[in-house]
Amino acid sequence: MKLGEKFRLEIHWDKAIYEKENMCKLKDCYLSGPALAIAQQVQSNEYISLDFCGQYSIITHNAYVAKFSWGEVIYNANKTITLKDATMSHDTDFHRVPKLNDNDYIIVDTQDHQVDIHHLNLVYKSYVINAENDLYNFRK
Repeated sequence: MKLGEKFRLEIHWDKAIYEKENMCKLKDCYLSGPALAIAQQVQSNEYISLDFCGQYSIITHNAYVAKFSWGEVIYNANKTITLKDATMSHDTDFHRVPKLNDNDYIIVDTQDHQVDIHHLNLVYKSYVINAENDLYNFRK
């Protein structure tokens, strides 16, 4: 994973709750990282597509894409952004994404989403990191 620190965005949560096989609720979800200093304002009731393909050695691209969506957005004094009603979902027939644990977090590479080139990139390259700050190897 090559990632410029300036473009690093982190997604954290306190609890990952699976009520359905293809959807995870992320309780007390928030965004942090240097990318927030250069990002445009995060809007309420939006989503982005996260591509976990970089963690797998596969031939088919876009097979590990999840929809990360949220409701209300709250900007905090500690320079984090709280996302209410955050969920991670995927199509169970084609897309496969990692099962998230409470102590995991996601690093999102926002480099390809600067204002002038964002429209050319449909997904955000993303990586799941475990509690020991190691990149998960889901192929094991």
